[in-house]
Amino acid sequence: MLQKFALAFKTKTIEFFAEEEEEEEDDNGSIRAVDDLVGPTADAIITDQRVVVLKPDPAPPPAVQNPNPSCDRETLISTLFATLSSFESAYLHVQTAHSPVLPSALCSADAAAVSHLRRLSDLKHSFPCPGSSSIPDSKPTDLNSCLQAQVLDNQNLLRTFDAVINRLQADIDRKDAESAELKLGLNELELINERLAARLDRACAPTPGEGNIENLLSVSVFDSVLRDSCRIMHRFAKSLADLMRRNGWDLFSVAKSIYPDANYAKQGHCRYTILSHVCLRMFDGFDLYGFGIRSDESEPDLLVSRDDSLRQFIEHSAVDPLELIDADPHSEFAQFCERKYNKVIQPGTGSGFLGSFEPASPLYEPFVAMASSIWALHLLAWAYDPAVEIFQVGHGREFSIVYMENILRRKVGTLCGKVTRPKVGFTVVPGFRVGGTVVQCRVYLDPSS
Repeated sequence: MLQKFALAFKTKTIEFFAEEEEEEEDDNGSIRAVDDLVGPTADAIITDQRVVVLKPDPAPPPAVQNPNPSCDRETLISTLFATLSSFESAYLHVQTAHSPVLPSALCSADAAAVSHLRRLSDLKHSFPCPGSSSIPDSKPTDLNSCLQAQVLDNQNLLRTFDAVINRLQADIDRKDAESAELKLGLNELELINERLAARLDRACAPTPGEGNIENLLSVSVFDSVLRDSCRIMHRFAKSLADLMRRNGWDLFSVAKSIYPDANYAKQGHCRYTILSHVCLRMFDGFDLYGFGIRSDESEPDLLVSRDDSLRQFIEHSAVDPLELIDADPHSEFAQFCERKYNKVIQPGTGSGFLGSFEPASPLYEPFVAMASSIWALHLLAWAYDPAVEIFQVGHGREFSIVYMENILRRKVGTLCGKVTRPKVGFTVVPGFRVGGTVVQCRVYLDPSS
């Protein structure tokens, strides 16, 4: 029994101490939990503990950037237009550098144009394909906003305007230089006109102490005007012959058709036949007061006709004949020009390339100048008292040194110790009688005589 009591006591004692150990273990567990929160020491060893790995909460997925397609597209389009303006400005500078050629400016402008073309190519590849909803992240432009693109566009427009202004200024400078050159030529022509006017005034000036009109009309004045007319007719005949030659005409055949019986010392002398044809056709009707233009050729009042002819001579000499015809196409001078043109350039003879009497004709201006000189000479001739007479020598007449002049300006030779009397081939320029003075006619002598 005592043994059973001892065994029971021992069991109770073990259970008692076991409960205290559990309470101590509970206290120690609380202390260890606090130490774990504070932080374990270097020497502490934690056993029989569950290891729990704490992971941070996963970061929320980044929000998908949804760029504003309309804004990016607007920026790209603005950049595109700005680049186009830059290229236009650069190309305009290239054109400007060509006239005059500026190598340095041309190279720089060319390089700028090429760079803008490359930028346009980049913008082309940066532009979204059809159907895409956003602009690809391809760095389409260095500009950050539409406003910057617009500023660049305006700057390029200013450069373009500057190039246009430079070109216009160059044109203005060129036209100023041309204007200065024309003014210089005008001044020279005015000086020439002043000399001619002074020469005419000296020729027409009366003898001191006398105021009679007869002193204004001398033989030298008429001879001077006649020589000017002959020079103008010679130039017109030369132009006519050159034009016929260029159009395939045989001048020798033309001369034979005018004077079939004429002989020539040289074949080139046929040009005198053309000159004779022009002169005689122009002087036809010279002895008539109306020059064959007026239908009524009655005998005029000599006193009135003299004063009127002298006044008209002075007025006509002071105007441009082309302007005179343009101002009044139905005037007597215009009718005179048209009739004489039809006589000199005979229609229906294969000379259609010369045209009719109109400004488009290649001989219009030289013919009007020649007709004006003959018209003025006719007015002057009828201002004399008596009026100047005209004459010409027919074919085969003997040469007279009093009334004739050899147009070749050669002396008449001798044959077997005797003075030869050559025959006249044809008259080239008619002669005139001014009062008692004879102005010799110019003739071409027949070489066979």
